[in-house]
Amino acid sequence: MPDLLSTRFAPPAVRPEPDPAFAARPRLLALAADLRRAARGTRWREPDAFFFDRKRQAAFEEARCAQSNPLRERIEAEVELLCGSANVRRAARAVPGLAEAAAQYGPARELAELLAVPDDEVFLALAPAARTGVRLHLCGAASVAQLRELLAPVFGGPFQLFAPGALRPDATLPDGFAGCDHWLWPEMPLARVPRINGERVVLVGPATVPAAEVPLRFPQMAVACEVVEVLNPFRAADALARLCGAPVPVQPPIPAARAA
Repeated sequence: MPDLLSTRFAPPAVRPEPDPAFAARPRLLALAADLRRAARGTRWREPDAFFFDRKRQAAFEEARCAQSNPLRERIEAEVELLCGSANVRRAARAVPGLAEAAAQYGPARELAELLAVPDDEVFLALAPAARTGVRLHLCGAASVAQLRELLAPVFGGPFQLFAPGALRPDATLPDGFAGCDHWLWPEMPLARVPRINGERVVLVGPATVPAAEVPLRFPQMAVACEVVEVLNPFRAADALARLCGAPVPVQPPIPAARAA
């Protein structure tokens, strides 16, 4: 009798939910194939019209495709899922040819930008004048503006982010507008930050112009940030020396005006 009762009133078996990343792979494989076919379907392979103003671009896309577009709807659905899960984004980047096909098909530009977001990467930020630095592990940040926001508690005050190429042989940054060719503007994709020896590197210097407020790219995507290492002056000088290709003193030189 106890065995019969335990069998009759046992709770129903719970089926485990399928892993979202695993479930997404067949859809993403099919989407990559369809994007490749759509890209080949353009007769003259001319690029789609593109506006640097996102509002004008959105209005153009809406006017051009007022009618239902099944492929576009699938792209939008996948973008929403990718923004909601870092694991799904990892699975998408592992799908052969998906990123390339999205880059070649105009209406999939947003998908291509999303796949280029540097998830699960380490960013090294160095302040040459202060001989300080920090390593951050980022996930979900899409623009330089977001990196600036994450670095603000570390470096404080207004500052400008530079690409590593701005560093001069004496481990200093150019003054004023002399280094504007190496500025990392807030609206730039974070994927534009150069990667050196497996990590992306930015330099922190004084701000020449106020930082502009820019809208977040993919605001629905959660950002995760972990401090991997806070560099002391010795570690910062060593990192700068690797960038300069020459020894860098731990104590920065005193500017001539201050010394006088």
